[in-house]
Amino acid sequence: TSDKLKRLGYSSFSSVGNTKLIFSNKLKNTYRNMSSEEPPAKKKKTGWEDHKLNVSEAIMKADEGKHFTDIASSEISILQGIGPKSEHLLTAMYITTVTDLASYKYFLIARSIVALAETETDFRPSGSTMNIDKAVDKAYESKKLSEIVESPVEALEGLSENAGRILGELGVKTVRDLANLKYCRWAEGVVTAAKYENTMTEKERKQERLLNRLST
Repeated sequence: TSDKLKRLGYSSFSSVGNTKLIFSNKLKNTYRNMSSEEPPAKKKKTGWEDHKLNVSEAIMKADEGKHFTDIASSEISILQGIGPKSEHLLTAMYITTVTDLASYKYFLIARSIVALAETETDFRPSGSTMNIDKAVDKAYESKKLSEIVESPVEALEGLSENAGRILGELGVKTVRDLANLKYCRWAEGVVTAAKYENTMTEKERKQERLLNRLST
């Protein structure tokens, strides 16, 4: 009988002349595991399960599923590649959020100059008054856009020597480099996309669809 009980997972011992049956350690552990396990939580439906767009190579892994609006208001460290050093450098220029980075004045100026330089020819119409004197230092005011593009980033009016040094540590040497700085471009893309994002919950969108049907 004892052998049969052991094969069934029980062990026996005598106490005051009586044989008591207890769970073996193996069955005890199994029982504990079964009682402590919780059923897997169901993933809450978002309503965008059929969407495929993502920006996974620009955003940190833990934040890939967030709304663009949430990313836009997040600290710049949410962007892949901006580690403690880069964050410290950018913070020194009062750039702390993704929105700050997207609207960085000198990035926008540099990007505009680079874009317009692509349309430039060797001929300036007689009597033309076109200029960007408030965007560049005095020494660069009379230069062609294509020349300004390849000039040091300090050619931009108001950009301090310290800011130029910080940008240099980020690999930005010229106006073109600043226009192409991927972190600024990613940030600008995120902020622009956020303006066209639907942030309502699945329940709110269902209610909206219902109201639209009732009103037609």
